[in-house]
Amino acid sequence: MQACSQNQSRLTVAMFTLCQQQEIGISVPHRLLLGAIFCMAVIAPPAAYGYSPGLHKKALVEGAAICLSTYGVRVSQRDLEGMIRGVREPDDPSLSTLQMFKQRVEPGSYGRQRKISTIRIAAQSLHASPNPTRRIYGKSKTDREALKRTIRIPKRLLMRNRLDVEIFSYDTNQGVRNKMLLNASQYLCVSLAHKSPAQSAMKFGNFMHMIGDSFSASHVQRSAPVGSPGRCGTDKIEWLYSMDLISWKQHRPADLNSSDWRFRCLKLHTATLIRQWVMSRAAVRKAGQAGAKKDRANMEVKKFLRLLCRNILRADQSALKKPAGGANAGYSSASGTDNWRVFNKKRPDLAIQPVGLTSAEEARAFYADVTRRLKKEGTAAEFSYPSRAYPDFCAAILAGGPLKAPLQCTDREIGWAMSDSRRVRSMWIPARKLRY
Repeated sequence: MQACSQNQSRLTVAMFTLCQQQEIGISVPHRLLLGAIFCMAVIAPPAAYGYSPGLHKKALVEGAAICLSTYGVRVSQRDLEGMIRGVREPDDPSLSTLQMFKQRVEPGSYGRQRKISTIRIAAQSLHASPNPTRRIYGKSKTDREALKRTIRIPKRLLMRNRLDVEIFSYDTNQGVRNKMLLNASQYLCVSLAHKSPAQSAMKFGNFMHMIGDSFSASHVQRSAPVGSPGRCGTDKIEWLYSMDLISWKQHRPADLNSSDWRFRCLKLHTATLIRQWVMSRAAVRKAGQAGAKKDRANMEVKKFLRLLCRNILRADQSALKKPAGGANAGYSSASGTDNWRVFNKKRPDLAIQPVGLTSAEEARAFYADVTRRLKKEGTAAEFSYPSRAYPDFCAAILAGGPLKAPLQCTDREIGWAMSDSRRVRSMWIPARKLRY
C-alpha cells in the first residue's frame, strides 16, 4: 500500500492519458479505483498475456538443467539470468496493462468483442497470438461493401457449439505462424551476432517468450502428443486464439498450469533450443567481419527455424488455411459468467469461431493503419505483417537450400548487434520491410 500511495498521482495521470489516447471510455469516478487496480498490477506480476512470468522463468531454468543432463551442454549463470530478463520483458507492466485489467472486471463481458490498443496489436505475435479480429460489420455503406468482399468458410466447417455472431479475421493461421517465424529470425539474428553477452541472452529470452506462450492452453489449441506418455513434437497447432475474444477469468488458470503435457513439452523443447543457441552463438562469434557473421548467422538461424517447423510449431494444412482468432469454448468471452450480473446463472460455454476472412485489401489496410497509428503515438513498437500472398514459410524451410528473404538476417540487424546499438536493446527490433 505504501508503494501504491507513493505512485498514486503518477498512475492517475497515466491512466487519464490512456483513457484519452486509447478511447477506453472510463468515467471519472472510476479512475481512482482503477488506479489502485493498476498499481496492484505494477506490484504483482501480470498474468494477462500467456504463461505467467514465473512459469516462463521456470521453463528456462528447468530447460537449462535438462540441457545439461541430456546433452552435456552447460549454460552460464550470467547467460541464464539474461535469458530470464528477456523472457519476462514482454510481460513487463505498462499502460496497456490497464486496458486488460479493465476488461477483466467490466460488466457485460459475455460474448463481447473487445478493443485492443495499438501497441498491444503490435505485440500480439510476440505472445503467439494473432491480430484482433475485424470489428463486426455494421450497416454503413462502407461496411456493406466490405462485407461483400469477405471470404467465407463453408458452413460445414462451422462448429455447432459456437456463438451465433459473424466474426471475420484478417489472417489465417498460416499467416500468424509465418509472422512468428519472422519474429524468431529477427531475435535470433541479433542474439547470435550481439557483442554483449547480456544482450545476446536477453534476445534469446525474448524469442523463448513467444515459444512459451505457444504452449499456453489459453493462447493456442494444440492436439495432444501421440503415444503414452505423449511424445513431444508430435502435437500440432490447431487454433491460434485472439485476445479480443477471450475470457480473462478462464485465461488465468491456464497461465499458471505447469502440470500438464504442454509445460512438460515446453521444457524439453527449451533444452533443445538452448543447446542449439550455445553452439550457434559460438559459431557466429568465430566468424570474422560483418559479412561473414551475417552469412554464418543465416546458416545457424535456419537450423532453429527447422526445429520450429519440424517439432514445435507443427500444423496440418487444413488448420493453417483456417481463419485465425476467436477462441474455443472454455476460453472465449462466451464462456463463464458475466461480470457483476445479478442472479448470474452460468450459461453454456460457447466457442467464438470466425466465419471467414476479410478481403486481402482490407487486411492490407489494417496493417498500414496500425503502422500509421504507432508512428503517430511515438512508441518504440513497430509493426509489419506478412500478407496472405506469402507462401508457407515452413514449406520452404523444410525443403532445404539457403534461407531466403524475408527470413534472412539483414545487414542492419548484424551491424546493430555488433555495435551494441540502442536500436536492438529492447524487444522491439525495428521491423523488416515486407510486401503487404
